[in-house]
Amino acid sequence: MNCPKCQKKLPKGNPKICPNCKKDLSNYYRLLEKQGSTELQQNAKAPKNLPRILLIAALACCVIAGVVILLLTLDGKKEENPVAVDMEAVKAEINSLQVSDFETSEAETDYVLLTVKDFGQIVVRLRPDVAPISAQNFKELVARHYYDGTTFHRIMPGFMIQGGAGAEELTPIKGEFSSNGVENNLLHIRGVLSMARTTAKDSATSQFFLMHADNDTLDGNYAAFGYIVAGLETVDKVCQIELGYNAYNGEKSVPQEEVLIESAVFATPKK
Repeated sequence: MNCPKCQKKLPKGNPKICPNCKKDLSNYYRLLEKQGSTELQQNAKAPKNLPRILLIAALACCVIAGVVILLLTLDGKKEENPVAVDMEAVKAEINSLQVSDFETSEAETDYVLLTVKDFGQIVVRLRPDVAPISAQNFKELVARHYYDGTTFHRIMPGFMIQGGAGAEELTPIKGEFSSNGVENNLLHIRGVLSMARTTAKDSATSQFFLMHADNDTLDGNYAAFGYIVAGLETVDKVCQIELGYNAYNGEKSVPQEEVLIESAVFATPKK
């Protein structure tokens, strides 16, 4: 230890007076003792404050992690939501092609070719980005040839033609329309493909209908999931047949000749 005045080394034993410059060192020793006591007190407090600091840091990390997870969750939900439909683009695409522009496909696609015996063929484009449950349900039925041999059993000119009823009992799917809590902006205009159902909103199985004319009363209440891109004239031909009355509800919609769906297969545009 050095003398605070002359800075020369002091002898051992903490002398009260510096042998070199004769400075009284009593106050100096008391100051050193006080400083040492303060340092000890600070060191004694540090371990007590450390857990608190670590706890605050951990809580801060949890808050940041929670915010990140919330943002990622919201972003994921946004991606899952059906897309907003550009109806002008849909109108331009409806019946814009010829059936001859397509060929059948062994692989699953978003296009289905319906062959209606004695009337013609229809190609529909499915929109799983708009109504994924309805589109996937339709694809699964096409893949196992469920629709082959079914009929269009309900014909209403100026409205729609309905078909696809099979003998097999199927599990109903979720109704993808706004009155059932699902956003679906594909409107029921001429050429649109939609799921038929009962009065129960989640009752659709295999039956579908093709719009012969615009009908906005269906918007938000039925699950539109595609539209005709070729062969709309086949729907027009079907709507020209003779009809009888439905004995159950008096509706004039019963075809007086069979409108048979010979096959429903996947298709793809020719290259």
